[in-house]
Amino acid sequence: MRFLPQLPRQGVLIFLFLFVGTVCASSLIPMIGFFIVTGLGEPPWKIGLYTGFTAPLTLLCNRRVGEWLDSGMRVKPLLLVAILAFLMFCLLMLQGPNLLALVLLGGLFMSVANTALSTSFTYGRLYAERNGLDVTKTNATLRMATSLAWMTGPALSYSLIGLFGFDAVFRLAGLMGLGWLAFWFFSIPGDFRAPPREKHPSGNGAVNWGMLFAALCCLSFVVTNSLFVSSMPLYLVTEINLPEYTPGLSLSVKCFFEVVTIYSAARIALRTGVRTVLIAAACTAFTTMMLFTQVTSIAGVVAVAMLEGTYYGLFAGVAITYVQSFAPDKPGRATAVFMNSLFLGGMLGSISMGLIADSFDYRTVVFVASLISVCAGLLLAIEPMVIRKTRALAEQRS
Repeated sequence: MRFLPQLPRQGVLIFLFLFVGTVCASSLIPMIGFFIVTGLGEPPWKIGLYTGFTAPLTLLCNRRVGEWLDSGMRVKPLLLVAILAFLMFCLLMLQGPNLLALVLLGGLFMSVANTALSTSFTYGRLYAERNGLDVTKTNATLRMATSLAWMTGPALSYSLIGLFGFDAVFRLAGLMGLGWLAFWFFSIPGDFRAPPREKHPSGNGAVNWGMLFAALCCLSFVVTNSLFVSSMPLYLVTEINLPEYTPGLSLSVKCFFEVVTIYSAARIALRTGVRTVLIAAACTAFTTMMLFTQVTSIAGVVAVAMLEGTYYGLFAGVAITYVQSFAPDKPGRATAVFMNSLFLGGMLGSISMGLIADSFDYRTVVFVASLISVCAGLLLAIEPMVIRKTRALAEQRS
């Protein structure tokens, strides 16, 4: 992997900051649904109450932060607010909240904390532009940081749950959050902001349909992933009766292969185009979901997790560049739209998972995820036609 040595010192600090922040987030986000069901003893559909409140609020926060970044607001204070919100979430969870407190207060804190990821990616994009770095490779490098973090956070959390319970996870997340705050103090320049950009009066109020369609394609991938990830721990532990450490092991294997594939995805995209890489990801996702419904052992879980990491690495390696390419003069807005597709997809997947699992079982959720991956492939196949028609309509109206 030769991406990291090619980054200047500040680029490496951005990579490490994103890694530390994502370790913090990934130690909590995937186990909240597990906590609601097994920790609070609530039915699976109530997971949707938390995500149904948190995800829309996250969309609004990300949109606002993206606009602030594009207008020239400094990066450092925005990241500080997000880190403090994460620490408040950890403190709340250590108080032993009931479901209502988790939904309302926890959802509020986590919604603000979630803006750290969008802000960090926008920061990385702006840094790449300022220093003449290849944006696609830089985005892929930063996405590798999040994948490496997801190899660490969930595995650690699920291991601690099995040994010491949920409180140990919340204590560790709080300590890591303090480390994240300390790293913020010395790694983020106090005066860094987006440069002034030429404004285009005719396009200020226009809807960027290309960017929205690209976000819809990404949304399909994220719904597939959300359905799978939110049902996978419960499916493996409660229906297949595998050990409690199995979900964490699966996520670690997946993220390892994801990192390797992200490195390759950016290079492949430079030769074949981003859309071709995403179509390949959709085909691999369908295969992964169908194979996962047949696993019955830890060895089978590990084998399918390798394929899962491959499909998601292809997607993750180029997805943010795909969306940003439709709004090169608005990186903050484009990144916020991309991140919102992630959180909206997470909300839709989580809510749907609870409803499907209550009506059928967790295995059925994986079948539904496979169908959504087919939708992602179809959307990408018709993308050139859709973009041509929307541009033609825009030109006629202007």
